[in-house]
Amino acid sequence: MNIEQLEYVVEVAKTKSISIASENLKISQSGISRSISNLENELGMKLFIRSKSGTLLTDDGEKIVKIAYEIVSKLQLLKEEAQVITTSIHGKLKISSSPSLITLLLKVIPLFKKDYPGVKLEITEQAENEIIDDIRNNRIDIGLVFINENIQNSTDLKYGTLVSGTLNVCVNKNSPLSLHHTLSPKEILDQPLAMFNGVNMKKFIEQFFNDHGEMEILFMSNNSETVKRAVVDGIAITFIIDLALNDDIYVKNGSIVLIPLIDCGITTIPFGWIRLNNQYFSYLEREFIKYLQIVSTGYFKKDS
Repeated sequence: MNIEQLEYVVEVAKTKSISIASENLKISQSGISRSISNLENELGMKLFIRSKSGTLLTDDGEKIVKIAYEIVSKLQLLKEEAQVITTSIHGKLKISSSPSLITLLLKVIPLFKKDYPGVKLEITEQAENEIIDDIRNNRIDIGLVFINENIQNSTDLKYGTLVSGTLNVCVNKNSPLSLHHTLSPKEILDQPLAMFNGVNMKKFIEQFFNDHGEMEILFMSNNSETVKRAVVDGIAITFIIDLALNDDIYVKNGSIVLIPLIDCGITTIPFGWIRLNNQYFSYLEREFIKYLQIVSTGYFKKDS
């Protein structure tokens, strides 16, 4: 038994595919298969079975991979700590954010890159259901999303809360609605609606329509800028979390106005980070989340 065999087992268990594990580890498929077979012979048990769903762990494999994961994680931690001590950190982080936390993310990136210039960051903006799917399929490392009950009750996702936002109605500056200090559902039912095409917003709209009556949906879009543009052009209103428009140019120049939505049962909405629960928590991931926490508490506010 050797470390490489344990690394292969962990990677195949994570990806459910020998071919994907081969690509990730830069090892031939035959090399991984042979190494795992040798380990199975040594242990006297079958670790994986092939099915239509991929290469899956057996019951014995489930027990072994937990131990292998702990060993591989400790080894990776040792390597990373040595790198921190002796050299500058290099690596890659893939991060995806819902529109509500893009502003926070853009404040974190320059601060993180200043301290870790050798780290490559890949940033995307997506709907929250897409982010969760990418996390579960190992396409991204960290997701920034609304921390709903499904995430809180999930066994395969680890999360942390960063900030809370409030739901607002976003209207054009010339709309009569812009003169209101608050807006209730009955005051906006006759307005055309542009909405962000995210799973949580869809759930909110469905509940809103059930409770208060339906509105005309002008369009749905995965692009938050397109939704805001509809408000700027005065052709629709939208619902939006106030966090999503912190430092927004349209808000600053007065083109659009945010008005708190009342009488619909919503107070504060928690947002935070998510990652896979049973996956090695790398030094870079821990550091980036630390920066997210610092910025979200306003520690760097004086520098922003």
